[in-house]
Amino acid sequence: MKLPTINKKVLDAKFVLCHWVDINSDASWTTLEKARQSKPTICVSTGWLIKEDKDVHILCGDINFEDDGTLADVGNVTTIPSVNIIKKKVIKI
Repeated sequence: MKLPTINKKVLDAKFVLCHWVDINSDASWTTLEKARQSKPTICVSTGWLIKEDKDVHILCGDINFEDDGTLADVGNVTTIPSVNIIKKKVIKI
């Protein structure tokens, strides 16, 4: 089996590691004191940055190929509001 080449012609995207802030919630009963100590969750995601603008960063973690080596589908898509991005680093592949 021949492995496909991943380059700019196939997938016009950088591979990134993103630190971002997410909502944290808890539906269980808790004391008022503990509830007031609740904080947002820091998340780390990696993937191909397929869209980036002032509103949104969209990453896909998986890609697959047709038999001729062209890009077929993307999967494991994560959509993050841009305001939630804390840090972003491009990973050289």
